[in-house]
Amino acid sequence: MFVLPACLFYAVFVLWPIVHTVALGAFGEGAPAGGHFARLLGDERFYKALSNNGLLVVMSLVVQLPLAMGLALLLTGRLPGRGLLRTVYFAPMIVPTAAIGFLWQFIYAPLQQHGLLNELLDAVGLGAFDWLGNSGTDIFAIIVTVSWRYIGFHTVIFMAGLESIPGEIYEAARIDGASEWQAFRDITLPMMRRVIAISATLSIIGSLKYFDIFFIMSRGGGTQGSTELVTTYVYRQAFDAGQPGYASALAVALLVVTVAVSIPAMRLLHGRRES
Repeated sequence: MFVLPACLFYAVFVLWPIVHTVALGAFGEGAPAGGHFARLLGDERFYKALSNNGLLVVMSLVVQLPLAMGLALLLTGRLPGRGLLRTVYFAPMIVPTAAIGFLWQFIYAPLQQHGLLNELLDAVGLGAFDWLGNSGTDIFAIIVTVSWRYIGFHTVIFMAGLESIPGEIYEAARIDGASEWQAFRDITLPMMRRVIAISATLSIIGSLKYFDIFFIMSRGGGTQGSTELVTTYVYRQAFDAGQPGYASALAVALLVVTVAVSIPAMRLLHGRRES
């Protein structure tokens, strides 16, 4: 009886929306044979959006985590003003997403709109570039913005992991003549594997369901879907195209992909915990 209110809340606000979304995707208005899910198989825009999500996952792991580890090592050392720097690097996480999107739109704006980056490039003789209007650079420009926001988040996670490593281990390594690189390779990385796995899992799942900054900085999905994510495609199908049935099918497909990726990641994390 005590847990009944929580169970009812979960059933109404979690389970029922999932069931309703699956039903809309299968039997929604205008559904062909096989439901709206059959349309997914031939939708090139969906595959392009899914590949963009995959690129975001890869870039998040390759860019955010190494930079966050480097910052965590600096901020846990004897760096002057590290208390202030910790606040500065984490500040993007508490800034509203809309403000971040509009700020970086101003940074990437064309030269005739006095974009900050293009003004700097033009001042040093490198010329200007249409960062958000070119299909070859627009998605990478937005990924830089996303990385800028979340590096501080992963830095905090890594700092917590680094501070949990006993200092006596490093002292023993120094007595044995280990260099800083050897200590990092043979002590820090092995003892940080669990923390790195947690951060990587959060990064993967977050990248698969990301929405806000991409939607703000590229409302049209870029040139031929160059900056389209599955979540932004779902929004456009549901509210711009007026096709809630197909949008529901897209949302269910994203749920399946996210679960298929996150379960192996969590199993890998569990195995590292045991080891």
